Amino acid sequence: MLGLKGVSTNIIERLCLPKILSQNETVGERQVIIVQVRNAREEFLGSARERSVIALTFFARLCKNPPMGDPYSSAWAGGEAAPPPPPPAYTLFDSTSVGLATLFGSPIAGTLLMAVNYRRMGKGSQAATAVVIGLVVTILAILFGNLIPAAFSTTIAIGLLLTTRSVAQTLQGPAVAQHISQGGKVGSRWAAFGIGVAALAVIVGGIFGVVMGRQVLSYGPKVTIGAKDEVYYSGSATENDAKAVGDKLKQMGYFTDRGFTVFLSKDKGDTVVSFVVKEDAWNKPKMIAGFDEIGREIAPSIGGFPIKVRLVDSSRETKKEVTVGKAIIGTKDVIYYFGSAMEADAKALGQALVTAGYLVDRGVTVLLSKGDGTVISFVVREGAWEEPATLAAYEKFTRQVASSVGGLPIKLRLVNPRLEVKKEMTVQ
Repeated sequence: MLGLKGVSTNIIERLCLPKILSQNETVGERQVIIVQVRNAREEFLGSARERSVIALTFFARLCKNPPMGDPYSSAWAGGEAAPPPPPPAYTLFDSTSVGLATLFGSPIAGTLLMAVNYRRMGKGSQAATAVVIGLVVTILAILFGNLIPAAFSTTIAIGLLLTTRSVAQTLQGPAVAQHISQGGKVGSRWAAFGIGVAALAVIVGGIFGVVMGRQVLSYGPKVTIGAKDEVYYSGSATENDAKAVGDKLKQMGYFTDRGFTVFLSKDKGDTVVSFVVKEDAWNKPKMIAGFDEIGREIAPSIGGFPIKVRLVDSSRETKKEVTVGKAIIGTKDVIYYFGSAMEADAKALGQALVTAGYLVDRGVTVLLSKGDGTVISFVVREGAWEEPATLAAYEKFTRQVASSVGGLPIKLRLVNPRLEVKKEMTVQ
């Protein structure tokens, strides 16, 4: 009996084992089968006849239907059904989530979700490509959106949203559907919303940083007066110069925390103060005269006369430029000149007024403006503009000095000590 057993088991091991191993390719599988065969052989050798029959049956079945290495199929012919594979441990975002992220955070937010999907599916290179494409499309959309009307910008935004969602469905829809069929879960809509909002915050922050950076590079540093008014300075102008201008403008009532902007520039002896004004303000004579006076007031605080006063639009394009200067006649009398008037014009007027007997070194102030005609303004005491004799006297002085400033006609103004115009007449 033992001889038969030994013969039988040797035959089985020699004939059956090579057949089994020939159908199993991996080293691990071969080791498992060898162990199974040898264990059965030991059982065969140490058992009674009835147990030998069971062992022989095992070898027969094993030889007929050897296991092929599939962990979810039975190694026994006619065995139990294989257990189902476990569901994926990760989540994937569907095209709806991609569209939601794009709606709030532009195409880059949607492609970020697509990149997350690719990474979880083990496709790292495709994930990087998705991010790069989303970033490029978003940048182009922002640049192009600034060049077209708002109505078209909305249309383009909707088109990008639908396109991004469609691309996600085409490229990843089948994989997401298979993922769901295997029991995998879909990424949270709230997570998609959060990524969209985060992307939006980054974009807005980036745009703000670029704008502020360009502003600093093009406008120069600034000082803030109060909470909203600003003075930018450049060239050889200093922070103290900008503060002096701002403080003077606040004292004069020009800066009242309404967000006004002024630019101060010094270069090679030229001092320029630019005021950002409303559209068409540069075409109003009274507005121009007001800024002439502002220039006269602030000049001593930034190095003295002359200075140039510019009225500019919101893009800093110069719309009107006037010169504000000061000429001393004798030791006390002063002639301020504005617009296109030059220092030589002011001195010529001063000498003519000395000859006419008006300037006698008593600290009298006269204003000369040239541009849209010639204007001579005399600073007089309160109420003098109501006296006919005073009006006649100033008209006479104007006629006497007309040749020194280019001749008639001349606009004659009588102003109070605050330089407010109280009387105006044209001398022909």
